[in-house]
Amino acid sequence: MNFFKEENSEYKELPPNEDLQKRKEYWEVAKGLQKVDGLNTSQYLEEIIEDTVSGKYGTEVADEKIKKYYAVMDSEDPVYQSREADLVASRITICLEREDFKFSPVMLKAIHKELFADVFPYKWVGKYRTVNLSKAEDILDGESMTYSNWETIDEYLRYDFDQEKYASYNVPFTGEDIRKLSRFISAIWQTHPFREGNTRTVSTFLIKYLRTMGIQADNTPFIEHAKWFRDALVRSNYANLPRGIQPDFSYLERFFENVLLKAEHDLKSFDLRCETREQEGEK
Repeated sequence: MNFFKEENSEYKELPPNEDLQKRKEYWEVAKGLQKVDGLNTSQYLEEIIEDTVSGKYGTEVADEKIKKYYAVMDSEDPVYQSREADLVASRITICLEREDFKFSPVMLKAIHKELFADVFPYKWVGKYRTVNLSKAEDILDGESMTYSNWETIDEYLRYDFDQEKYASYNVPFTGEDIRKLSRFISAIWQTHPFREGNTRTVSTFLIKYLRTMGIQADNTPFIEHAKWFRDALVRSNYANLPRGIQPDFSYLERFFENVLLKAEHDLKSFDLRCETREQEGEK
């Protein structure tokens, strides 16, 4: 067996090579998801990743190293700005490496708590928000889409999960399966149960959910187009009838077609900014 020793810790068995390959993929997904909030990981994290994918130590050790690295750093140091991205990336990787899963809103809470402990205020972590939200969106010309009222979060999530329990999917996925999954993920994201970190939480949940179905998903879109994915979620929920704008699931479905059907949509070629009927007519 292959073992390593990290500082004063006990010897631990290294994962097999195929797990190290998967670990590398999960690190890339975790880094990509930070782009959702315009965050960038550090060069220090790249060194950490190199050690973990070579098998020098595991991701939990990596997380401890990252915490210690930033604990002694001045918060005014420009490098400190990568703290959230580095820590959350390590937690996403740890979470994706584990095989645990429970199809329940409680799983969303557990993922959020794991990802954002010591990153967000304690009263936010793993707990539903207690305020209503609005967020200016570039693709909506600075407008905000409508999120659920904070008092109805638990009720809406229970409803969406109960409905999804009755969904049946085909393997391989069909276009109809893509439509069903898109609407479920769009609904729980629109509820926006947490103050911050919703897209990263829902994305992590989704990847684990698909894995429990035995789906061999291509996670490359999460690595390369996480911000586009979030904008697609916005478009699937936004309506402004006076401007001639309806909720549009086509973008989200294209994303999932790339993930689940190995489609090759050039997502960069799709502009998600809303256009009025008049603007469309001018083209």
